[in-house]
Amino acid sequence: MKEKFNWGSGITIAIVVFVLATLSTVSYLISLDFYLVSENHYEEGVQYQETIDGIQRAKNLDTPVLILFDEPTVSIKIIFPQPLITDSLSGHVTFYRPNDSEQDQRFKLQLDEDGRQSIPVSDLEDGRWKLTLEWKSDSLTYIDEKNIFI
Repeated sequence: MKEKFNWGSGITIAIVVFVLATLSTVSYLISLDFYLVSENHYEEGVQYQETIDGIQRAKNLDTPVLILFDEPTVSIKIIFPQPLITDSLSGHVTFYRPNDSEQDQRFKLQLDEDGRQSIPVSDLEDGRWKLTLEWKSDSLTYIDEKNIFI
């Protein structure tokens, strides 16, 4: 005797296909790599008011710090105006890669006598980077952020 395809068989097949699709989607999503912005994001979130104040201080400067891309040398040039250069000036430059935190790089601020620093970026992967310049002068923190494309 020949069995017919009935509505009960159709519902069973639909449920099985739905369960298999759901399980395969979940297993695919679990296997994806994800990157946290920071491992200690809670502590950084609590201290974010200091970051906001530092950004505002940098924006309120009479002569801002210049951050330029120098094409011939494939480098980032940071130029501090003379009134900002003091003995207590210290800081760092961070290159943050939004899609891969393992590529992030940090450089110590080391200005020459003219208040300039050149950071070669030819080794950095092409694409979008967030550059954060953070410096302290006279116990005040200043922060300047730029999005750059290499």
